[in-house]
Parts: sequence; C-alpha cells; structure tokens
Amino acid sequence: MTAAGVFLLSVRMPLALTFTVVFLTGVFLNSAQTMIYATVSIRSRPENRATAVGWTSGMGRFGAVFGPWLGGQLLAANQGDWGFTAFALAGLSSMVLIGIAALRGSKQTADRGSEPELIGAH
Repeated sequence: MTAAGVFLLSVRMPLALTFTVVFLTGVFLNSAQTMIYATVSIRSRPENRATAVGWTSGMGRFGAVFGPWLGGQLLAANQGDWGFTAFALAGLSSMVLIGIAALRGSKQTADRGSEPELIGAH
C-alpha cells in the first residue's frame, strides 16, 4: 500500500485528495517500518536476533541516505517525476523480497517438522 501511495503522488490530484494520499501513505509506511522489526525479531533464532535486527536497521539507514541522494540526482537531471516511480519500485521490490523470505522461512520450518520457539520479553 505504501508503494501504491507513493506512486499515486506522481498523479495530479485535487489538493484535499493529495493530502489524504500523503496521510495514508505515511500511516502505511510507519506500520511497515514497525512490523519489519517485529517480524525479523520473531523469525530470528535467539543467538542471532540482535544481529538480524541490526542488519535490518542498517539497511533502513542506507535507504535513508540513498533515497534523498537519488531524489536529488533525479531533480538535478530534471526528472523529478521519476522519483515517485523509483521510490514506489523500491517499495514493491521490498514486498517481493519479504514474500520470498517468508516462503523460504515457512519451507524451512516445515522441513524441521516443528514450530519455531518464540521467546517473549519479560
């Protein structure tokens, strides 16, 4: 939904609708960021959970640096409208890669024949 919202921002809409799309895209983006950390921590084994969450955070930081750079390069090349498409494609590719990881993880769980142990915080 975040990718669709970002892509919609490249379409000229009435101001009220644009504000609504921006708001909903922000809600979806915030939810996705929160859930990716939760998913990584739940699906990781206890001995490498901190490393997995750290790598996830690091990739997010990389995107936080690379995204504005890419947007600036596109604006400098007078291709600013392509920024929305590029960021939507990044979100779409993330969705595909997370889906592949989920399928791979569920296959590994089925091969082991047991449910992964979830350890809650106390």
